[in-house]
Amino acid sequence: MAAALDGAAEGKLMDATPTTPTETAPLRRRIGVAWAGLIWELLWPRLVPVVAFAALFVAAAHLDLFSGIVPWVHVGLLVALLAVAALLVWLPLRGIAWPDRGAAIRRLERDSDVPHRPLVAVEDSLAGGTADAMSQALWAAHRQREAERLALLRNKAPRPGVARLDRWALRLAPALALVVAIAWAGGFRPDRMAAAVTPAFPPPPPVVANLWIAPPAYTGRAPVYLDLADRDKLLRVPVGSKIAGFVDDVRGREPPQLTIDGKGTVFAPVAKGKYQLDTVVTEGKRLTLFARGVEQGAWKLHVVPDLAPTIDFSRAIGVDRWSTKIEYIAGDDFGITAVQLQIRLHGSVLGDEVLAQDDEPEVLRIDLPVAPGAKKLADSFVRDLTAHPWAGLKVTVMLFATDALDQKGRSAVETFLLPERVFNDPTARALIQLRKALTRDPLGFRADVAQGMRMVMARPESYRADPVVQLGLRIGATRLATSKTKDTTTETQKLLWDLAMRLEGGAVTDAERALEQARQELRDAVQRQAGDEEIERLIQQLYDAMARWQREMAERMQDPEERRRMMEQAEKMDPDQAVTGDDLQKMLDRIREMAKNGQREEAKRLLEELRKMMENAQPMLAQPGQQRGQQQGQQQGQQRGQQQGQQGQQGREMMNQLDRFARRQNQLLGESEREGRQQQQQGRQGQQGQQPRGQQGQQGQQGQQGQQGQQGQGQQHSQGQWGDQLRNQQESLRRQLGEFMRRLDENGQGMPDSLGRAERNMREAEEALRRGDPRDASRAQRRALDNLQQGMGDLAEQMRQRGPGNGQDIAEIEENQRRADDRDPLGRSDGNFGDAVESGQEKVPAEIDRQKSREILDELRRRAGEQDRPKHELDYIDRLLRTY
Repeated sequence: MAAALDGAAEGKLMDATPTTPTETAPLRRRIGVAWAGLIWELLWPRLVPVVAFAALFVAAAHLDLFSGIVPWVHVGLLVALLAVAALLVWLPLRGIAWPDRGAAIRRLERDSDVPHRPLVAVEDSLAGGTADAMSQALWAAHRQREAERLALLRNKAPRPGVARLDRWALRLAPALALVVAIAWAGGFRPDRMAAAVTPAFPPPPPVVANLWIAPPAYTGRAPVYLDLADRDKLLRVPVGSKIAGFVDDVRGREPPQLTIDGKGTVFAPVAKGKYQLDTVVTEGKRLTLFARGVEQGAWKLHVVPDLAPTIDFSRAIGVDRWSTKIEYIAGDDFGITAVQLQIRLHGSVLGDEVLAQDDEPEVLRIDLPVAPGAKKLADSFVRDLTAHPWAGLKVTVMLFATDALDQKGRSAVETFLLPERVFNDPTARALIQLRKALTRDPLGFRADVAQGMRMVMARPESYRADPVVQLGLRIGATRLATSKTKDTTTETQKLLWDLAMRLEGGAVTDAERALEQARQELRDAVQRQAGDEEIERLIQQLYDAMARWQREMAERMQDPEERRRMMEQAEKMDPDQAVTGDDLQKMLDRIREMAKNGQREEAKRLLEELRKMMENAQPMLAQPGQQRGQQQGQQQGQQRGQQQGQQGQQGREMMNQLDRFARRQNQLLGESEREGRQQQQQGRQGQQGQQPRGQQGQQGQQGQQGQQGQQGQGQQHSQGQWGDQLRNQQESLRRQLGEFMRRLDENGQGMPDSLGRAERNMREAEEALRRGDPRDASRAQRRALDNLQQGMGDLAEQMRQRGPGNGQDIAEIEENQRRADDRDPLGRSDGNFGDAVESGQEKVPAEIDRQKSREILDELRRRAGEQDRPKHELDYIDRLLRTY
C-alpha cells in the first residue's frame, strides 16, 4: 500500500511540474490589469491638478483670451504656464513608490475575495521533506486544489479616491469651462488654439523680386515681367534675351540665386539687403529663384531660336523696256535688317556656291531698301543697268537677306541676259561691241579694242566728224595702249558707252542722272519707311531735279537738229497722250500728298510710273502752250508718211511682225524658265522626303511609297501636258517665222542669217520640250531670242541703206520694241492720265479715295490724343497709325 501511495504521489508530482498555473495567459492578463489599476489609483489623484490646469489653458485659448497680447509678453506667459505645469507634475510624483508584481497579485486576490491566497500558494515551494514521497504527494495535492481556485480570480475597477480628496467637486469646474469654451469657439477652434501657442510676432519682410526678361531690341517684343505668384507659368522668350532686375531681402544671410536648369547665377549686392542681376538667356527649360535657402519662384522657359532669314525670287527676272525688273520675297522671324542684290558674270560661279565676298571685285552689289523691323517683305528692283559693262551679257543673280544677328539667307542662283540698249547707229553698235569684248577679257582683247577704236577714228564720216567723238576715241585708244590697270579698263568702258550714246543721239545729261537719282532715293526712303522730314527733303530734291531737267529739255529744243530728231519721234504719238510739265507737276504733288498721309505703297507705285514716263518723255514732252505746235508737227509727219512709197509700208509691216515674233519668243522663254524652277524645287522636296525618319513599320512605309507613287504619276502627267502645249506653241511660232522668211526672200529684200539661226534654235527648243527638259529648251529659246533681236537690227540697217524714206520705219521699230501688253509708249494703260494711275494689277486711289484716307488719318490722330481712353484702345490706335 505504501508502494502504491508512493507511485501515485510520484505521478501527481510529474503532472504538476511542467507548467506553473500563474504563467497562463489569462492569469497574466489579470495580474497586469491589477497592476494598471494600482498605477491609476496612484497617479490620478496626483495628476488632477495638472489636468485641470491644462483644461483651463485650453478653455482660455478657445475663448481667444491670448489675442492682442504683446508677442514678447505672450512668450513670457507661455514659459510661466509651462513652468507651473511642470511643477504640478513633478511635486506630486516626487518620492512616489511604484507597485511591483507582488502588489498586483495581492490586489487581484483581495478584489476576488478568495481566501488563503491561491496565487501565492501555487507559486510557493515545499520548504522541507522534499525526499519524502508522502510529503511530495500531499504538496502536489495542495497546489492542485489552489490552482483550481485561480479560476475564481476577478479584477475590479480602480478606486483612486479623488472624490474623497475633493469633497466640493471643484475638479468639474475646469471641465465645464472647457466644454463651454469649445462650444463658443465654433469653427475657429484650430485658429484660436494655434494663436494661443504661437506669439503674434510680425512676419519677416517677404522677399521682394522685381525681375523681367527683356527680348533683344530688334525683335520688337515687349519685356516679360516675372511674378512670383505665377508658378510654372510658361515663358516664351527669344534667344539672347536679357534677364535683369532687383531683389530685396533684408533677412537673407546669403545673396539670392537665379538658376536655369540647375545652373545658378548669384545676384550681386548693391546695398544692404538689395541685390541686382543681369544675365543673358541662351537656352534652358526651367527658371528658378532661390532666396533664404528656399525656392521663391519657378517658371517654365521656352527659348525661341532666331532662325536665319529666307529670300527668293517671286517671279522670273523680267525686262521693262531697258530696265531690269527683279521681284522678290523675303521673311524672317524677328525682322530683316538688310537685303542685297549680287550680280556677276555668268561662268564665274560654280553651281549654287555663294558669290564672292567683299574682296572680290567682279561682283556688282546693290543694297535694297528695307523697312525697319520688316518680318515679311515683297518688293521689286527696277533699274536701268544698260550703262553697265555687263549689259548684253549673261549674268548670274542672287539675293541675300540679313537679320539682326548677322545671319544670312540666300536665294537660288538665277541666270539671265542683262538687257542692253538697242542702238540703231552702226558706229554706236560697233563701239558697244568693243566694250563687250573689253568686258569679257580685259587683258586678251585690250590691244584689239584699242585698234578697233583707231579704225573707227580713221573714218570720220561714220561718226559725222564729231570732234568730241574723235577726241574720245583717241584718248581711249591711248589709255589702253599705255596702261593695263583695272581703272583704265573701267574708264574706257564708260568712255565707249558715252560715245555710243552721243552717236545715238541719246546722251544722258547730268540733269537726267540727277533726276533718276532723286527718284530712286525717294523710292528707297519710302520703302524703308523713313521719317517725314527726310521724305519731305527728298520730295523737294525731286522737284528741283525735275525743274532742272525741264529747263535742260527746253534748251535742247533750241538746237534745230535736236528739235528735228525729237519731233520726228513725237509725230508718231497721240497728242492726247503727250506729257506736259503740268502732268509731271501734278504727279509730283500726288506723290508728296500720299507720302505725307502715310500711303507709302501708293507713293511707291506712282514713283514707278514716273520712271516709266521719264524713260520716253524726251521725244514727246510738251511744255504748256506747246501742244498746238506739237499737233501741227504731227500733222506734217502724217503728210510725210502718206508720201512714202509702198516699199516703206511693207518694211514697217515686216518689222512689226518680227517684233511680235520676238515678244512671243520672250514669253515662251519665261514659261520654260518657270517650269525649270518648279521642277528643281520639286526635286529638292523629293530629296528631303527621302531622308530617313526612323523605323515606322512596314505598313506605314508601304502606304508612304504608294502615296509618293501617286504623286509622282500626277506630276509626270502634269509635266507631260505642259510640255506638249508649250512645244505646240513653239512649233507654231517657228512655222510663222519660216513663212515670214519665205515672204522676205520673195520680196527680194534679203534674209539676214540671224533669222535662219533663230529658226534652227526654235527647232532645238521643240526637241528639248519633247524630251521634257525645260532647261535645254530655255537655253535654245534664249539663243533664238538673241538671233531674232539681231535680225531686227540687221533688217533695220538694210532699210536704212535703201534710202532716207525709211527713217521713220526705223524709229517705229524702236517704238515697237518699247511697247508691251497693250500699253502706250510711257508704259501707261490706254486711259488718259486722270483720276487714277494703274500699275500692273494695282490701282492707285483716285482723289475721292485720298480725301477719305486723309479724313480717316486725321480721326485716328485725334483719338490718339485722348488720353482718357483705355490703354488697349490707345495701343490699337498707335498700331493703326504706324500701319497707316
